[in-house]
Amino acid sequence: MNWLDYPIRQGTVWSGTYRIDEFLGMGSYGQAYRCTDLRSGGSLLLKRAKPSKRDTGRRLLRRESDILQQLNHPQLPRWRGWSIHRREEALVMDYIEGVTAEQAILLEGRTYTEQEALRTVQALLSPLKHLHEAGYVHRDVRIPNVVVNQEGIYLIDLGLACLIGEYSREEEPSGFADSWGPVKFRMRQPDQTSDLYGLGHLFLFLMYAGYTPEEGEKERGWEEELTLAPEVKDFVRGLLAGKWQTTAECEQALERILKHYSSGNNE
Repeated sequence: MNWLDYPIRQGTVWSGTYRIDEFLGMGSYGQAYRCTDLRSGGSLLLKRAKPSKRDTGRRLLRRESDILQQLNHPQLPRWRGWSIHRREEALVMDYIEGVTAEQAILLEGRTYTEQEALRTVQALLSPLKHLHEAGYVHRDVRIPNVVVNQEGIYLIDLGLACLIGEYSREEEPSGFADSWGPVKFRMRQPDQTSDLYGLGHLFLFLMYAGYTPEEGEKERGWEEELTLAPEVKDFVRGLLAGKWQTTAECEQALERILKHYSSGNNE
């Protein structure tokens, strides 16, 4: 079935409106493309359901489209339309320029200080709060889904987002090694603490970007390997343990920690 999912060729005009400029990537159920809106000349993101996933892919894409239409936040992509081309369907949304946190770490060698990683978490709490207040949970808060540019930090790819409390037996998406099974399972739960749990692991990924183990050193847990302030360790433990039920509670805890940095108590 893989031949069905061969990417759309560059230069193809979708439904007479969107010129495909670049294939951005493929997930378990969809493919993303940067395209040009021939009416306005602007860049947009076109996401089509993977043909091999058939009804499941189309259903999940429609769900993502429905969710995006309920949202209005500057750090989340904005819904721009639904387009049908021959027998295929696609969701059109804002294309957010920039690099993902994953690209910054793996391709550019970016490292983060403790404060920078905390500020990233703080920035992501705002779009998550908006999403949760609208009744949805993202369920995929990871470094590939965080885009950074000169304007700020953005949360993208709501392909796994769902209503809070909505359970489903859909396939789990790829992107995790088998050893990440328990983490993946926890992140996919349809409640707000799943996104906070994802933020905890995202923070650890940012911090590990600057970590180099000594030669011959045995693998240890993050609390031993990373040098973190005691209150930061407690905060990360709280994210991973579901200490806070809402983003607002988490924000308050993080603000208290960041006040120490602004007052010069942490260097």
